[in-house]
Amino acid sequence: MINIEFSRIIPTEVQIGITYDLLLQRRHGISHRLAPVFEDHVKFVNSNPYRAWYLAMNNQKAVGTFYLSKENTIGINISEINYEQTVAAIINYVKNNYSPLPEIKSVRASIFTINVPPTNLSLIKILEKLDKEIIQICYALE
Repeated sequence: MINIEFSRIIPTEVQIGITYDLLLQRRHGISHRLAPVFEDHVKFVNSNPYRAWYLAMNNQKAVGTFYLSKENTIGINISEINYEQTVAAIINYVKNNYSPLPEIKSVRASIFTINVPPTNLSLIKILEKLDKEIIQICYALE
């Protein structure tokens, strides 16, 4: 049985450890190709980089995280277990508890958008099934 709950990352030492373990398990990424060392992760989490950041829990077990950035983007990083239900629960939670920050032209859209790595075909399929519109494709310059 699925029982998704969300716990805001404050952060505590326990949450830092859980988010690091989840980061090491991640199969898809946008912001980095190699996982940072634990000390760098601690600094990152303590820097409070997001507008809001949550652990997704299923029956008291961490199954992933999601964040809302100050640019109205949402990052979803969850395990493949109960994937569709968890993604839907995250979207509903955000819609019911947050409003997008005001638009700033060429900086922040007036709506929430979800960042999706192109390799995360499961998330792409779910968002398409939920009738979410693709609005941008982004390329890296190295």
